[in-house]
Amino acid sequence: MPLHEPSPYEVLGIPLTAGVREINLAVGPAMRAGRYTRQQIQEAAALLRNPDRRLEADLQQPLPPEPVDQAAELLAPALAEPLLVIERPPLPPTALPVLHRAELAADFAEPPPGGADPEPPVPARYAADLSVLPQIEVPE
Repeated sequence: MPLHEPSPYEVLGIPLTAGVREINLAVGPAMRAGRYTRQQIQEAAALLRNPDRRLEADLQQPLPPEPVDQAAELLAPALAEPLLVIERPPLPPTALPVLHRAELAADFAEPPPGGADPEPPVPARYAADLSVLPQIEVPE
C-alpha cells in the first residue's frame, strides 16, 4: 500500500493548469506507461473533467513549497550559536574502569559440561552488595 494516494495530476502526468483537451490526450500515454491501473487512470480523468470535483480535489492537495531567496541569510542568526551546549567537568583518570582481557575471559568462560546450574554464576566483582544502596537512617 503506498504511503500517499497519488493525485489525479500525478496519475495522468499533467500539470495543474491542464485543460480538458490535455486531460483527454494524457489518458493514452498514462495507459501505455503502466504505472497505474486502468481504473485509476479513468477515475483520475473523470475527476479532472468535472469542474466541481476538480475544484474539491485541488483544495485538498497540499501546496508545493514556495522557493525562498537568501535562505542562508535568513538562517544565519539561528545558526550562529550552537543549538545545544553540554558542559561536563573532565573525568579524573582514576574514575575510568580498566578491564584486562584475561579477567574478562575468566569471568565469561564456558561453564564445565554437565553442570546442573543453567545460568552461569555472576562473578564476585559484579555481584550486588550494600555499596549500591543509599544510606538509611532507622528511627529508634
